Amino acid sequence: MPKIASALLTAVLGVVLGAATLVALLGGGFAVTMARDFSVPESAAGAASRLPRPAADKRDDRIPVAVLLGANGSVATDALGPYEVLARSSRFHLYTVSVRREPVALSGGLAVLPDYSVADVEAGVAPEPAVVVVPAMADPDGADEAPLRALIERTARSGNAVLGVCAGARVLAATDVLDGKRATSFWSDIPELRSTHPKTTWEEGVRWVQDGMILTTAGVSSGIAGALHLVERYVGADEASRIASAIGYPAWRPGPAETMPVNTVALADYPYPLAATLPWFQPTYGLMLTDGVDEIGVAAAAELYGAAAFLAHVVPVADGDSVRTAHGLTLLTTPREQAGRFDRTISTGGGAPGGRAPGESAFEPVLRDIAQQAGEHVARTAAKYIEYPVGALPAGGGLPARLTLLGSGAVLVAVGVGMLPWLVRRARLRK
Repeated sequence: MPKIASALLTAVLGVVLGAATLVALLGGGFAVTMARDFSVPESAAGAASRLPRPAADKRDDRIPVAVLLGANGSVATDALGPYEVLARSSRFHLYTVSVRREPVALSGGLAVLPDYSVADVEAGVAPEPAVVVVPAMADPDGADEAPLRALIERTARSGNAVLGVCAGARVLAATDVLDGKRATSFWSDIPELRSTHPKTTWEEGVRWVQDGMILTTAGVSSGIAGALHLVERYVGADEASRIASAIGYPAWRPGPAETMPVNTVALADYPYPLAATLPWFQPTYGLMLTDGVDEIGVAAAAELYGAAAFLAHVVPVADGDSVRTAHGLTLLTTPREQAGRFDRTISTGGGAPGGRAPGESAFEPVLRDIAQQAGEHVARTAAKYIEYPVGALPAGGGLPARLTLLGSGAVLVAVGVGMLPWLVRRARLRK
């Protein structure tokens, strides 16, 4: 009997050690991925003091819209998608606001210099927003983002509009603006939000939910649909349709919110966690940028390659250490002479053969390229996690050899560590 108990204890200890080793390896890999994903280039250190704020807006007929950027990082497409949509209409005045006027990270390796700080808004240096756009933030209920949450609450109390994009609903849920209201969010967040914030009625299967002046959207790219709805509401359906056609976004139409399938976590999603937790020997892509680049194009390339498919570490590169986008956003970049060599250079067209076809969005060529590089399944999984309604994709690729080898290696290391108690026990029995 003692021998059986000893063997059982050894087996349990081996399983625990093996599992702990695997969790540690994958957890460490995920930490590396997040550090790369939300990074600010070293060349951005003096950007706040060197780059001027936007010129004062002399036209009082435009609707001021503040796109909030988390001090600890925000999701790129959540912020840049609505930014471009609203900025394409002459009725809106777009500007970015963070806790401080210091460089902030966006997912996919992007970095932005905010136009204003929260203190600037409070002091009247920046316009008081009639609309605030709230993207997903790395620390939605953390102390660092408290000034942004206070600005959201003040905007809502004033009867102005709040647009929460994707997991930006977590930021709103950390305030009181969703209490007693209907809302939506990224599909994988809704079960937890229902449990932790029962005062809100959480809805699934729609691109956006409007309840009074609070508008929330489903995952990532759905923020584009939410912004188009704001254009329709403030300016009209014709203007919203014009912008939707210009950016090629397929998941919007005037009127009620588009319905969509309710996603759930599935075994077929394995490329997402596998790539996110195995960043070692990942290729580096140089994202070449110039002044006047469109915001959605930048977000699509960085988000999909670097943050949804986790296919590469993306480094934005330009002639200098910053570029101004088509609608005045300040993106921080690594100068070409400091960038070093890349495994591949890409553009906002994704680098796919044929580039962006007329009438399609900036997401399409990137997803085609990912399908050709890593397989259609990887591309469709990435599209699922940004809730983009992708159409036909080319067959090609397969599970990358890097992930196959690293995944197998991690399992073998875990098994090896798990075998240690057996080896120790065997050695003692021999003695």
